[in-house]
Amino acid sequence: MDITRRNFIGAAAATAAALGSAAALGGLTGCTPQPEASKPAGDAKAEGADVSANATALNPQDEGYTANTTDFSALFEPLPMGAITLKNRIVKSPAGSDTWAPEGDTLNDNFLDYYENFAKGGASLVFVESSISKLMAVKPLEQAATGWLLDDMSKIPQLMAPVTERIHKHDAYAGFQIGVGMLTEDTTVINDMTPENIAWLKDLIIEMSVQLKAAGFDVVELHCAATQILKYMTVARTNKRTDEYGADTVENRTRFICETIQGIKEACGQDYPVQILMDAVEENDASLGNSDGFLSLEESIADALAFEAAGADTFYLRLSVPGRHIAQFAPDLMFTGYQCEGATGFGTRADFSQHFGGIATGQYSGCGLLLGATAAFKKSLKKASVSCAGYMDPRTAPDLMNNAVAQGEIDYLMITRPLTVDPELPNKLQEGRHDEIAPCCRCMHCHAKGGPAEYASDGKEYCRVNAVTQRAYTEEMPEGYALLPAEQPKKVMVVGGGPAGMEAARVAAQRGHEVSLYEKKSSLGGLVSTARAFKGDHERLGDLVQYLSRQQEVNGVEVVLDTEVTADVVSQATPDVVVVAVGGARETHLEATGSVNVVSVDTLVGSDIGESVVICGAGAQAIDCALFLLAQGKKVQMVHEGAKEIIDKEQSMWVRAFVIPHLYSQGVKIWNNAKIGSLTDEGLSITLSTGEEKTLGCQTVLECYDMVPNTQLADELGSAYEVHTIGDCDTPFDIAQAIKMGNLTARAI
Repeated sequence: MDITRRNFIGAAAATAAALGSAAALGGLTGCTPQPEASKPAGDAKAEGADVSANATALNPQDEGYTANTTDFSALFEPLPMGAITLKNRIVKSPAGSDTWAPEGDTLNDNFLDYYENFAKGGASLVFVESSISKLMAVKPLEQAATGWLLDDMSKIPQLMAPVTERIHKHDAYAGFQIGVGMLTEDTTVINDMTPENIAWLKDLIIEMSVQLKAAGFDVVELHCAATQILKYMTVARTNKRTDEYGADTVENRTRFICETIQGIKEACGQDYPVQILMDAVEENDASLGNSDGFLSLEESIADALAFEAAGADTFYLRLSVPGRHIAQFAPDLMFTGYQCEGATGFGTRADFSQHFGGIATGQYSGCGLLLGATAAFKKSLKKASVSCAGYMDPRTAPDLMNNAVAQGEIDYLMITRPLTVDPELPNKLQEGRHDEIAPCCRCMHCHAKGGPAEYASDGKEYCRVNAVTQRAYTEEMPEGYALLPAEQPKKVMVVGGGPAGMEAARVAAQRGHEVSLYEKKSSLGGLVSTARAFKGDHERLGDLVQYLSRQQEVNGVEVVLDTEVTADVVSQATPDVVVVAVGGARETHLEATGSVNVVSVDTLVGSDIGESVVICGAGAQAIDCALFLLAQGKKVQMVHEGAKEIIDKEQSMWVRAFVIPHLYSQGVKIWNNAKIGSLTDEGLSITLSTGEEKTLGCQTVLECYDMVPNTQLADELGSAYEVHTIGDCDTPFDIAQAIKMGNLTARAI
């Protein structure tokens, strides 16, 4: 079944849901035919699944991993862990939050509310991370410990009790991750530590555990993964010591961690839970195949057995990719980008059937990537419980997660991103309100800190879907997480059913306003529905549209479809406030010739596309289209009038880190700082930054410039109403900024 221009633009979300992203390719004239989908034999989880159309491709995908039979019973079974018993199997993992105040010597409101919200939302155990330099910094060679918590450890109970009290108030337990320093491949610290340095570091961790317990923390985690000092003590390629702490035997390489576990148990009680965060298996992602000296699954299990014998109660596993640290805890980044599953960020692609010892579960778009490893650990360990990192999202993959717990492959889910998007995820899931859970889109804006001001992050971290996270208690949102009721309920008319409009309608209605939402098409979603067709389903954009659409119903918003709003329509509706969210406008500057045709994003599907394509633009939409075209076997070049540093600027820095090297590796040439000229029968003429003129041969040009504002309706309304323009019609950029503007505007009405 083909997708024509008309039904693609008008009902992309419904079509993609019915056909799957692979089927959506049928409407692009000239595409390489795809073989019929097949289902892996003997895979019970794949029952009824839509497997990737190209079954012979690298890392073929099973789209059935999102199945939902509404049986979440295993996720809400209790779980003993040392002296405590978790009320369910959903745990907030110790990942960065960016909520810590830069000044002051008390825990700020954002930090406290942030962690309390997870407990209030139903998580059974909430971990606080230690990756905040203001909290703690350790230099073993100097025997120096500095930071808010370590300057005087006797003050830890007083300093940290407020957060544990907030967590305990909601029948949840509090955990703290102890990390004592990240290193590079420089092994100086590991190999130069004297016995006195080692004893000092061990005593420091033990004493800190004692004080954390006194502060109310019910569990401590030892960070023994990634590039931490404790991890490098266990790896032969980094630990070159020749004494009893060397890496020549399992006993020696695990000695320091085992002694530390034993010391914590002696000081805090044998039933005080100790969790070990460790890598299950490594791969040299920077040089695939060259993995001598990198950790194997068998080695990590042998280490875990030693840790368990020393007293470890539970294990939290990661996939180790030393070259791209972000993928240690967000390995689903290796699946970002259309049909480039396994991308390493170095222009290569991992084969999950062979790399990482073949243990990675790579057919679910990064979801549950380490389930094979957790199952292997559980078969070997005596009684310790096991979890893992890697997008263990029960909102996206309810059956997969529930069945993994029920079948004994894993004991509990360690998650942060899905809970950051919707802290109420556990409660909503248990109450059968799956369709009311805000979805994580795996965009990684939440860890995208730094970069040029033109980037989407602008030096800040935030959530694409939850506009409150990281903005609470700032100048933008001084009221914090609370959504204040309207002082005076008003009649609010929202024009445009994209993410900005739907978020504005949702928030305004929750505050008590009478809200109507108008959309000129027959379905909600706006440009997100178009984006989904080019991105595929990895970012769960279909889920986002479904969630925001459902929120209109839940909050009593009147939705009016198939209605193009004019000034007359507004006049007839008699609103007090009009929120204009009609989307941005597209520009076109080129005219087709006899041999070169010109298409836009809106007309790409259904158009005749030649084998060689030049894309004008290098923003997120252009990059997504480039990936899409590459998957069809097209040869692609891109012309970017801006600097190289701001290619794909609307995406998070981490998505760019994986996608751009993949484009380069597939032969895509991006001409930066180049001026677009005109079309000839040979192709597109451009002027390089050197002044040189060049013609790029092609059969098709895709115009995908940055969108421009579209304020025509707002201008027509003038001052007759209180008018707000939001999203792309005001400041074209990305989904995250559109939702932010919708939220903040609705809060201000």
